[in-house]
Amino acid sequence: MKVSFVTCDVFTDRPFTGNPLLVVPDARGLTSAQMQVVAREINYSESTFVLPPKNAPHAYLQRTFVPVKEIPYAGHPTVGTAVVMAALGKVASVAPGPPDGIVPITIEVGFGPLGLELLKADGRVSRVRMEQGKPEWKEPVVGDDVKGQIAAALGVPFDALHPELPPQAVGTGNTFLIVPLASVSAVSSAVADARLLGGVEKDLGILGIFFFAFDPAPHGSRIRARMFAPGAGVPEDPATGSAAGPLGVYLALHGAVPGGVAHGRGRFVIDQGIEMGRPSDLDVTVLVENGRPSDVRVEGGAVLMMRGEIDV
Repeated sequence: MKVSFVTCDVFTDRPFTGNPLLVVPDARGLTSAQMQVVAREINYSESTFVLPPKNAPHAYLQRTFVPVKEIPYAGHPTVGTAVVMAALGKVASVAPGPPDGIVPITIEVGFGPLGLELLKADGRVSRVRMEQGKPEWKEPVVGDDVKGQIAAALGVPFDALHPELPPQAVGTGNTFLIVPLASVSAVSSAVADARLLGGVEKDLGILGIFFFAFDPAPHGSRIRARMFAPGAGVPEDPATGSAAGPLGVYLALHGAVPGGVAHGRGRFVIDQGIEMGRPSDLDVTVLVENGRPSDVRVEGGAVLMMRGEIDV
């Protein structure tokens, strides 16, 4: 059986940067086992397989696989898949209307319907703004013993951890351990210890560790981040949209959104993938009600790269 695929680079507007993604735009006839084999063969951090929606008004159903398992959804696959489906003319609502504007659609992922806004410019969709699931979080990590394990897993000294902000597990569909570090240089110097990281992932019930530092240049509105998830078969990810949302929630919980929160919303940009040579930009907007994060949006672009067929 031959299946067609498209690849794209996500959370970027330039080829050969951002996070690569494989999309199978028509996965009808493939079993779950075959999808997993394809994802393992391609070995990107995620691959997606598109099927007809269960609910007819929705645009499509998206299944998302990391190299070793299926996950409910992920950020860069959701953005990239939407750009690919629009480019192939498989999202009916995109074609009509003016060349510029916002086209809302709803897709289906592992936890249910998910709203997207396709951003049209010059008649094509190259950026997507995505909703994420309901924010959830656990109590912050406060014990020095656990913090020490986290620092060792990241290959940084204990004093590289942020002196005031604690590690905390946060999720908006996928749960990550959000770990603030004291400086951008500490983020850049981290070296994963896969064995220790696997233990932290298992003990805390997380998909991966998303660690970050505030970038003081040029205006303090950007954040440098990296993500390790060896248990998912992803040693490091160049751009992690499903962790960007939890980071927004975390910062709102701790009153630390860069630039603050005005009129119930805060906005910042994450720089990720720098250390991998695949720079990525993730635009995050967090909504706050009564001092608590209520919702989050993650936005980014994608560029199409390759097309082909796979024998399955």
